Amino acid sequence: MQICSDLSVPHVIDSNLIPFVDSPKKGVQRRMLDRTGDEVARATTIVKFDPFVKFPRHNHEGGEEFVMLEGRLFDDLSGEHNPLTYCRHGMGTLHEPWTTEEGAILLVKLRQMNDLTEAPITMIDTETSNDWKKDLDTKRERLDLFSNTKTGECVWMEKLEAGFQSDNWVVGQGGEEIFVLKGDMSFENMDGTDDENNKNNCTKGFWIRRPTDWAGRKFKVTSENGCQLFMKTGHLAMELNDLPTIF
Repeated sequence: MQICSDLSVPHVIDSNLIPFVDSPKKGVQRRMLDRTGDEVARATTIVKFDPFVKFPRHNHEGGEEFVMLEGRLFDDLSGEHNPLTYCRHGMGTLHEPWTTEEGAILLVKLRQMNDLTEAPITMIDTETSNDWKKDLDTKRERLDLFSNTKTGECVWMEKLEAGFQSDNWVVGQGGEEIFVLKGDMSFENMDGTDDENNKNNCTKGFWIRRPTDWAGRKFKVTSENGCQLFMKTGHLAMELNDLPTIF
């Protein structure tokens, strides 16, 4: 299966318009954003757990990264995950997740790691973290979640205040990926081109991917009502081992 699998192609997709499809596990459904492979796949997916579902214990040889979007998830490896919790399960980790009466919806990235020395668990409750850094001049806050100098991967969240405007939003090295967690953001190409990446109004659930050769490209970004974003750079340039994983 190939879905948005060419990493050299930019995408702006409203995930709310993608229907959930059943996974092989009863009570678990998926919205596939990008995917290379079938059940063994490099994938970015929105995963929905029905209430009272237990996913069988499994191994993530290529690693797993996720952000809780709604509900609550429990896991025998990393514990309880509330909305907007960020988690990484490193390469080779084993775990068994389950839900209770709330069910859960997650943004999940699979088989997108290649550093076996990475810690087996990284987990941050972004709602309660005291590590948000605010820039009063730009109406912008940032919470660093993960970085790896060996691979170039960098992961963080941003909050843009209502009325935010910047003419200097620059795509990072190694490409850029954004998922809108709350609110709204709009962006406009600063180089005058007019394509699907121009003049988009992106609300909760929008997924944006910009390729590695867009590094340094500038956008005008605004947020009328404020927003919260999950962001990654560097990972699209990584060479990944051909390792199996499931979800």
